[in-house]
Amino acid sequence: MRMFIFTLLSYFFSLPTSVWSQEYVAQPDSLYSTHLKEQRQIQVIFPKNYDPNLKDGYDAFYVLDGEWNTSLSETVLHFLGYGQFIPTNMMIVSIPNLYEGDVNMRGRDFTPTQVKNRDVSGGANDFLLFLKEELVPYINEKYPTNRENSVLYGTSLGGLFAIYTYLHEPALFKSYLTVEPALHWDNENLNKVASKKLPGITGTSNTLWISSRDGEDFKEMGIAKFESTLSKKAPKELHWKVATYPNETHFSAIWKGLYDGLKFTYTKASDEKIVNRADTATRLF
Repeated sequence: MRMFIFTLLSYFFSLPTSVWSQEYVAQPDSLYSTHLKEQRQIQVIFPKNYDPNLKDGYDAFYVLDGEWNTSLSETVLHFLGYGQFIPTNMMIVSIPNLYEGDVNMRGRDFTPTQVKNRDVSGGANDFLLFLKEELVPYINEKYPTNRENSVLYGTSLGGLFAIYTYLHEPALFKSYLTVEPALHWDNENLNKVASKKLPGITGTSNTLWISSRDGEDFKEMGIAKFESTLSKKAPKELHWKVATYPNETHFSAIWKGLYDGLKFTYTKASDEKIVNRADTATRLF
């Protein structure tokens, strides 16, 4: 049953742009990664009024797990842009996963440590180097981006990787938006890393959004402990919020988390339906 639900959600999330919205134009692209030693496919998606000579450039919204997270991202970006909560000059950089046979290599790319019960894991450092030294410079060189306002978005293992990226390379993106980040990975290893890394992050102003289900799931995902670490050690320059939702699943929380996370990233906004866990929402842009 779980596999059926996952397959169904993946299908809807990966529907072509024309099904969800006529407001974006997609351009397939790719680049070879020397760090990963493989060709990586990407998709760059612009508003339909795309101007390659736009003076201030487009805010780049980098989407991990692009094969199922991109279509929903298009819909929410369009909706919030129309509602004047976020800029309309935003582009999406969709990063789909690589598959080797039946194996989705996201388990390799998004996890910071190797664990015995996973066939592929522990490649987050290489994937981070791919983003830092190859993909982001490639996008900034080829497309008109606003390099000051980029966002990295990830869910589940992708959310784990997004937080890993903030801890190791906070200046790579302006904002980090996560839903249901798998912070329980390897006995909450990243929380231990955060305790050491957070006090040393200086000279950069970021936003960090974390959202998840509430109750036991909030604890089991490792988010409760990570929130405690943020409360004690987050840099003053970090504007962060942890929000929880009642009566949601690991997948349904994505809809609310992406919507609320984007509003938090760009505006001082609150929603009575969210259990706000840090009163730090501040407009940064």
